[in-house]
Amino acid sequence: MAISDMQKVHMAVHKTISDEVMGRIQKLGCCQFIARSHESVDERDIAPLRTRLRKIEELLGEARFVSRFLEPFATEKGSGLARAMGDMPSYSLDALSKVASEDTFKTTSCKLRDLEKRLSDARTGMSRVTGLVAQLKPLAQLPYSLDFYTTGTEETAGNLFSVPLAQADALKSALGGALGEMLDLYALPTSEKDTSQLFSVIFPREKAADVQNAMHDITASRIDVPAQLKDTAANELVRLDEEYGELKLSEETVVDEITAMANDAYKECQLFSDYWTIQKNRADALIDGEQTEQILLVSFWIPKTCMARFTQATSLYQDLIDVVTTDPEEGELPPTLLRNKGLAEPMEPLITMYGTPTYGAFDPTGIVTPFFYLFFGMCFGDAGYGLVIAGILLLILMRKPVTGTLKKFLVILTVSNLMAVVVGTLTFSWFGDSITAFPFLSFLKPLGALQVLDPMNDPMTFLGISLSLGFIQILVGLFIAMRENIRSGNKFAAFADQGGWVIFLCGLVLLGLSSAGMLPLPTSLAGAIAAVGAIILVATQGREKPSIFGKLFSGVMSLYNVTGYLGDVLSYSRLLALGLGSAAVGMVINLLCNLVAGAGPVGIVLAVVIFVVGHTFSIAVNILGAFVHSLRLQYVEFFGKFYEASGEDFTPLTMSTQYVKLTD
Repeated sequence: MAISDMQKVHMAVHKTISDEVMGRIQKLGCCQFIARSHESVDERDIAPLRTRLRKIEELLGEARFVSRFLEPFATEKGSGLARAMGDMPSYSLDALSKVASEDTFKTTSCKLRDLEKRLSDARTGMSRVTGLVAQLKPLAQLPYSLDFYTTGTEETAGNLFSVPLAQADALKSALGGALGEMLDLYALPTSEKDTSQLFSVIFPREKAADVQNAMHDITASRIDVPAQLKDTAANELVRLDEEYGELKLSEETVVDEITAMANDAYKECQLFSDYWTIQKNRADALIDGEQTEQILLVSFWIPKTCMARFTQATSLYQDLIDVVTTDPEEGELPPTLLRNKGLAEPMEPLITMYGTPTYGAFDPTGIVTPFFYLFFGMCFGDAGYGLVIAGILLLILMRKPVTGTLKKFLVILTVSNLMAVVVGTLTFSWFGDSITAFPFLSFLKPLGALQVLDPMNDPMTFLGISLSLGFIQILVGLFIAMRENIRSGNKFAAFADQGGWVIFLCGLVLLGLSSAGMLPLPTSLAGAIAAVGAIILVATQGREKPSIFGKLFSGVMSLYNVTGYLGDVLSYSRLLALGLGSAAVGMVINLLCNLVAGAGPVGIVLAVVIFVVGHTFSIAVNILGAFVHSLRLQYVEFFGKFYEASGEDFTPLTMSTQYVKLTD
């Protein structure tokens, strides 16, 4: 439940060893570099570094091309889930640098560029041929060469027209009247489905204007023939079919060549991408510093607990580097690094999903942890479900080298489901009411001795527990806000804004319990506590108003906010709703199993299927609801009371890889 204290380090390093020093810092993975302004930097000093960075970016761009191009062809890519589970090859950085050879990769990339061009040319040609075939098929029975309709001859020209069937006779009449015996008009055959007819019109070249005038009042579309088509349509279709076959063969040949090298080239690309990403990150950090002719000046944030490691890692270069450490200046906001232990550590990603805590403010991870696990257990609420999921997750954690955020998430789910086992045991919920519903499970009935609550028959008690937990968590939020105000020196705000509400809310709860006879406390005393809290709020909540009337009015109106706290507490009733929902669904599934089980052997088989499928569905639905609603209670009802989430994540320079696991 802590945020790491940060130090700012200013380091001057001689350029001859700058890359080596940065490599050691990158291996440490605990230094976040601070970008400097380059306005006063001589570009000549950083020109070599910019050239190097540009080269690396070009190499990574080429790696992205190879990866994207080979994606459809590679069959041994490895899934993202498998990599997240730790199923990746292991390399040392030196070994990775040798495997990720720049020259070898460029050779592969050039060959793939050539194959891409050949494949693109073949597919473009096939697309072109397909388009031409689509144009020519309606003209397949045309007896004339197609060059009549493109270049024509010295004395004749030709056109192709598509005319609605209703105007076919009008076209014949108009052209016949205009040209008489100087017209060669050919109508292509039609079928029953055709709504238009194609006409070939061949005429003396000097009569072109007469043809246009004759077509003036006829709805017709002129069909343009591609200039490269010279022979008859039937002959051109035969030629195009042969050309398409050749292009198809060329495509298949190229695809075979790509497929043959796809798996090896794809793996090579992954190694290359990881190695050069490491180099790019290092170059980015170098260029963030200030450069002189011989010296590199860089600044970075580092957790104080990592300073000893940093000193040891750079001790070999102590004669060529100069290091100055300073604490954050007033008003300066360092990045935030959460440092929690035990079961709280896996909760950190859920906290930062809402927002990163402000540096120096309160880290809620440790407080959220027990509430979240308990709320999840109450929402899921079935010991059988919890055992199944926890067992699967524990098996994954033990057998797979899972790391990072995924490991934390799996630990959260494991602990949460173990809490569901506890809650399910106390409420005697094992796959719904399976123990009492199925006679063959009667040997498990002694587990009923551990039952302390029956939510199905006594939901009000469970509701009371849910609301009580909600009230406690809201009070915890107010106490945290009070602590933060006191720590920042604003003691009056702690007393007025949080203390007043704590007293008022506690007084109202005590008054309600004593009035209902649930608490042996005089109602007058409970009322007095509530009144003291109300007086504090009325007297202080309008303190920023200029007039006495404004102060008094704002103070009185502030009491209306009690409805907001009431709504927050009532939100915790979802713990009851989801817990009952999980139990009810399990009972319905078991009831269906019993109904079909009496139909003989077939019924028993069907009952087993219903049991497995039904409870699997129930687990999937209820585990999602339990996780989301438990998290929602933290984000909406709890964090709103105190949490400052305006921090910046700590993002150090690291040897981050996507496809390989670095052993050093």
